[in-house]
Amino acid sequence: MKRIYHVGGWHRNYGDFALQLGEMRMLRAASEESLEFIPINCQTTRFHRDLITLINDDADLLLVGGGGMVFHRPEDDSQSGWQFNISQEDLERLTVPLVVYGIGFNKFYFDDRGFKPQMNEHLQATQAKAALFSVRNQGTFDELVSRGLSAERMEVIPDPGMFAPTAPLSLPGLTEGDFKIGLNWAGDRNFYRFPEPWEETRLQVVDALCEALKRLLDRQGGGRVVFIPHLAENIDSEVAPLFEERLGAAFYNVEEELPFLYPASQAQLPLFADIYRQMDLVVGMRGHSNIVPFGLGTRVIGLGSHNKNRFFLEQIGESQAMINTQNFPSGCSAEEMLATMTAVVDDDSLEARQAERLAALTAVSDSFNRRVVGLLA
Repeated sequence: MKRIYHVGGWHRNYGDFALQLGEMRMLRAASEESLEFIPINCQTTRFHRDLITLINDDADLLLVGGGGMVFHRPEDDSQSGWQFNISQEDLERLTVPLVVYGIGFNKFYFDDRGFKPQMNEHLQATQAKAALFSVRNQGTFDELVSRGLSAERMEVIPDPGMFAPTAPLSLPGLTEGDFKIGLNWAGDRNFYRFPEPWEETRLQVVDALCEALKRLLDRQGGGRVVFIPHLAENIDSEVAPLFEERLGAAFYNVEEELPFLYPASQAQLPLFADIYRQMDLVVGMRGHSNIVPFGLGTRVIGLGSHNKNRFFLEQIGESQAMINTQNFPSGCSAEEMLATMTAVVDDDSLEARQAERLAALTAVSDSFNRRVVGLLA
């Protein structure tokens, strides 16, 4: 048995749980030995001397990521300026192998706070310390190279959320013949997601999106819009009444219909992921609302202003499948949203392209995972 201390955002988001379980699944498949994972929530854990001693004494590997860890939250009082909350001095005290796994650049488009001044130097030191250092997309690679990291020592691997496990889940009230559009909306940090005045802009986006969704359902002969929150506590569902008011009986809120799935949990992630498998199309704002369904063979469209959605779509060769709200309402009318949706729905070659791209990304992941478990010897 080998023990891996695993650092990431393991807290309350189904997307992060998909990433965590997908990563564990792939590493276990690559290892001839049994692996035990000790989770460390990066958003609530400050690395201190005694914790580092424990890791050095007890762990065979310290695994940092994946997820959008190149992200600054002032409330974390981070020593590093990003989500690996360890001082540079204590970083050097680590004696176990360190692997940085598929981290992502996670700055919100309208967030003008910037980063702490020590972040670039800390990321450079972390890369120098790491036995393997990887990011989850080319956009993050380019960003970190611009911040002084070595391109030669950095790899691009797929986000392991696309390898999340599934288990059968019944969706009461939906029939197999329904055309099902999965809709994921991110309800936190609205002021960083929408142009100011963000309340007005958000409402305009909802109006345009609902008009496009209604017209797509009409075109398909009917169906349902399945609202799929990743966060509970009325965070992602805060806007659900706006969608229900505009979509009427076509609207189906997973958090209301299946309340037992919330709050998000690692144990129920395979059931939750199966919702994405059952959709005909997913329009998603959170990164993993694109990544998870792609891995399950479902057609995806990115939604919103965050560049991580665009980075992912570029990675899978479908950059045109994006409803970009960075400059809303310019270039983002209901007609243009509908055109993006119909192009994806009508693309007869899309399924084969996605399968081919998934196979290629799986091969990249397998190669990297073999080298990770090789450090445990």
